[in-house]
Amino acid sequence: MPKTIMVIGTLDTKGEEVEYLRTRIESRGHQTIVVDVGVLDEPLTRADITREEIAEAGGATIDELIAWRDRRRAVQVMLRGASEIARDLCERGRLAGAVALGGGTGTHIGTGVLRTLPLGAPKLMISTVASRDMSEEIGTKDITMMHSVVDMVGLNTVSEMILDNAAGAIVGMVKGDVTLETSRPLIGVTSFGFCTAGAMHVRSFLEKHGYEMVAFHANGIGGMAMEDLVEQGLLSGVLDFATHEFADHLYEGYCGNIGPGRLEAAGKVGIPQVVVPGGLDCIVLEFDSPETIPPKFKGRKIFWYDFRSGVRTSAEELTILAGTIAGKLNKARGPVRVVIPTKGWSEADGEDGPLYEPETNRVFVTELQGLLRPGIPVQLVDAHINEPAFAEAAVSALHELMLLEKPPARP
Repeated sequence: MPKTIMVIGTLDTKGEEVEYLRTRIESRGHQTIVVDVGVLDEPLTRADITREEIAEAGGATIDELIAWRDRRRAVQVMLRGASEIARDLCERGRLAGAVALGGGTGTHIGTGVLRTLPLGAPKLMISTVASRDMSEEIGTKDITMMHSVVDMVGLNTVSEMILDNAAGAIVGMVKGDVTLETSRPLIGVTSFGFCTAGAMHVRSFLEKHGYEMVAFHANGIGGMAMEDLVEQGLLSGVLDFATHEFADHLYEGYCGNIGPGRLEAAGKVGIPQVVVPGGLDCIVLEFDSPETIPPKFKGRKIFWYDFRSGVRTSAEELTILAGTIAGKLNKARGPVRVVIPTKGWSEADGEDGPLYEPETNRVFVTELQGLLRPGIPVQLVDAHINEPAFAEAAVSALHELMLLEKPPARP
């Protein structure tokens, strides 16, 4: 059965390439909706959704965009308008996937539109700048980036080959008919390298209780991705096993690229959540020798890892983190519990570990207990975070909350 694929591009500068991509998709038996997000010059090919329609959906007219002589503002309007239209078509079941192509500006607009589509909807970005850091452009979405290798300035033998492959890629994705179907409640669990062993134990205990674990690498974007899926209604509960991102966020560390909504989605939606201070014992920074330790951290305990190293968090920093975490959890509408291992929060924070400081960890515990509102218990477990006993306790705590609350139906 033919599927409909949106093709996004600036038709005044990339019209030839968009037209070629359209024909290659249609030659494979599928339909296209070409969206023009260009502004200035005449389009080089026909659009199914014109720039005038896109601008209107974004809150302006093309004549206004030209008269403003403000490129940044024009890009914002076209991005907003194309996103509105793409989202509406997807919600009405008229869109099976989307592909965009462009240079710097085209990539910004294209990925912005693709980010509005839900998890699982095929998303492909063909970009001349795909070899750069695309973390902000991709965000928390399942966007596939394809490097065009050559610049898109008219068709040639090389660009045609790249675009033909791109057509095959997006067609292959939409033909897959992949849907999210599960007979078990999905539980979001954060993890990162220093407590992976504990997360593996968590998975075993969750499965024994009839849940399916969806793991998120707590590397900044990973934690935010979990928040995003909670807001989409795909997760029935959360076990935030690795809140390490908050420690890194204090100093723009390796995993510190979190947004203001981190640790808030479950509370906002009202689903059960259990929070663990996994990895709060350290701040991970990129240095690998005594000579390269940042001056402000000299004299601290160090966990030498690879090209990254973990710096022991101080009592002052843990006081700040307790305040941040308590402030977020206090706003939760759903059931919350904090579960804390008393024998260490990471592989570096054990009795023989380089960052072991139980007295410093206790500062966090005491501060958190004093700041959390009544009704949010703090459960102390006499175990290390990577031990099965702790995983069992954390999962049992979540299971109790899940039994209290009927999880919201997934859309």
